[in-house]
Amino acid sequence: MSLLQGPMPASATSRKSLAAVRKDKKKELGHRVRVMIASAASVLLLGSIAIYGANYYLLPLDQRPYSDKYELLKPSGTIGINLGVFGTVLFFIIFLYALRKVIPWLGRMGTAKHWMDFHVIAGVTAPFIIAFHASFKFQGIAGFAFWIMVLVALSGVIGRYLYAQIPRSLSAAELSLNDLQLSESELTEALYGQSIYSTEQLNRVLHVPSREHIRQIGPLLAIGEMIALDVRLPFQVAGLRRATAGFGARLRTAGGLFSSGNSEVEEVVRLVRQKASLSKRVVFLDQSQKVFHLWHVIHRPFSYAFAVLAIFHIAVAMGFGFVGLVLK
Repeated sequence: MSLLQGPMPASATSRKSLAAVRKDKKKELGHRVRVMIASAASVLLLGSIAIYGANYYLLPLDQRPYSDKYELLKPSGTIGINLGVFGTVLFFIIFLYALRKVIPWLGRMGTAKHWMDFHVIAGVTAPFIIAFHASFKFQGIAGFAFWIMVLVALSGVIGRYLYAQIPRSLSAAELSLNDLQLSESELTEALYGQSIYSTEQLNRVLHVPSREHIRQIGPLLAIGEMIALDVRLPFQVAGLRRATAGFGARLRTAGGLFSSGNSEVEEVVRLVRQKASLSKRVVFLDQSQKVFHLWHVIHRPFSYAFAVLAIFHIAVAMGFGFVGLVLK
């Protein structure tokens, strides 16, 4: 029996490709579930602390020592100190995103997008946890570190938004402008071939500024226009649903904001969303990349400054704690 084998049959190649696509979809679904669980856990934790401690945190500072929750919720209290520890853990999780680029085994765990999703969740949760730990007293080095952390968190949310605007293939390489325009043309053909909505109706929803206009106004104003398009799109899509719905359907869908249940309408809505997203990315691609690179320049120094101040605060707190134990 010969050990040499000819090229793999087309059917076998197709089955292999289909299996790879299914595997990627399964991984992506699993990641989305994990992100939803982490997000829900964050909201639940923060909500629970806020509800439990509301009657303490709302007290004036000079009245808090008389509260029955003072020994639990003050920064050095049972709950307060544990919140500080948890905030420190989140702090290390936040910096794992940067470390994955220099530690090989971390880099092999998941994709950059997956890491960034958890990086953002930890980055948004951490300031709230630290605020509860500090009992909303932001003074001295700890207060300065907190406000830097808030700036880091806000810039992180902006960075995640910008990251989503730069299309990437499955291999994480940036798609070329030609690839985007080809996909956009295919969607355009599919959309304008339907008979539910007129060309005028679709054009109102799918209108985007010209690339020349975006180049002229500069990166920051361009990002503002891009955000405005994203905010406006759900209401424009709702308008499309209302155009084909009766009074009862409009009530049921909250004015078109939710699915109409009409498969034909929802297919057009899906195509409209895809086309609007692609058109926006084609127009804003250059500016998105520029702002994303600028964001890296701004975000990292704030992150490192916070890291230094946080470590200093922890060291001082532990040092005074040790001195307190010795004095006792």
